[in-house]
Amino acid sequence: MRDWCKLKSGVVKLPADYLKTYCVGFEKVTKAVHLAKVPKEYQNANLFNYVADKDNADFSEIIKEVLNNPVGFVKSGTNLALINKLKGTGKSWTANAVLNEFLYKVCRDPEWFDYESPVAMYIKFGAWANRNRDVFTRNDDQFTYEVHKELTQMKDVPLLVLDDIGSGRITPIIRDLIYDVIDWRKEEKKSIIFTSNFSDLLLRQDDMLGEMVVSRMMYNTMVIPLGGRDRRADNTYIY
Repeated sequence: MRDWCKLKSGVVKLPADYLKTYCVGFEKVTKAVHLAKVPKEYQNANLFNYVADKDNADFSEIIKEVLNNPVGFVKSGTNLALINKLKGTGKSWTANAVLNEFLYKVCRDPEWFDYESPVAMYIKFGAWANRNRDVFTRNDDQFTYEVHKELTQMKDVPLLVLDDIGSGRITPIIRDLIYDVIDWRKEEKKSIIFTSNFSDLLLRQDDMLGEMVVSRMMYNTMVIPLGGRDRRADNTYIY
């Protein structure tokens, strides 16, 4: 975030009579990003760093519209599904860019952000499923408390990103838990951003999420089949 923050880069100076030795806005957005559990890889995903190219040209205007008005997107209760079988096409980056832009807009507004509770959350679906399965194999009260707390936050947080949904081993318990989250958010008109390498038809299979989950997942959802080249290959170095 320091790379594009005009205060941290020195482009904009704090007023001479500014009483604090730090930038309140930067501190708040840093805290908001931490509470949202945004991975380091995606903490600079935002409109400032978004690049429209031939791989995302078909959808770049729609994506930029959401990036420019993330608060309106969240208030509308609309969902966004970035789905394509190809890997590394920027689905996770784009989802986190919307999440980050939302944080930037609301982290200084006390009606949204209280500096203690997340106003948005990033959840890697497979890792989340593993944590919930581990509750039944670990005799750890603190771990169980944290997992249950996370589940409650996933229901209540204004914006939720479910990254790589459908990945990992999906047991009946995991299917029931994610059903509860998605169904609750549908009824409360709370926005979710989904990413997946699995098609709608695959996700609907009984050994995946199932029809009941995906039907709710796709309700009031903009589906963007974000494809193109494997962008991760851009950061592969062959000697």
